[in-house]
Amino acid sequence: MNPQISPRRSACAIGAWSLIATGAVHAAAIALGTAAATPPAERVARQAMAATHVDIAGIDRTLWQLFTGFSAAMALFIFGLGALNLLALRRAPQLFFDTRAALALNLSILLPAFVLSVLLFPPPPIVFLGASCAAFGYALTRSSTRTRG
Repeated sequence: MNPQISPRRSACAIGAWSLIATGAVHAAAIALGTAAATPPAERVARQAMAATHVDIAGIDRTLWQLFTGFSAAMALFIFGLGALNLLALRRAPQLFFDTRAALALNLSILLPAFVLSVLLFPPPPIVFLGASCAAFGYALTRSSTRTRG
């Protein structure tokens, strides 16, 4: 079988693209959330967050600023992790198929994120992160078709 199109390679690509989709959907939700009309109950919560100041390392921020900033950063980090996986899959596939280090690292990050998503988030991140975990887990549990020389 051609290692360029192996099921393990396809699984890694699916996992990476699922991460990219997660980050992109999260970023779009942030953008739409700031552009859309805020429901009254949520408006009260946002106003309370905006009125609550926190001093972090001598810098004054509101809880709303921190919430929005962490959310945007999370979207960028998840998107970036997916893009980095695609780059590594193309340029250094041995990290996935010989040592499996990238697969183990991905799962050590994604499994706790998936559990947190199940406990705290709405369905989209649960589905996308679940797909990434399943794809990288599949690739990790399959035996390598490469031989060492």
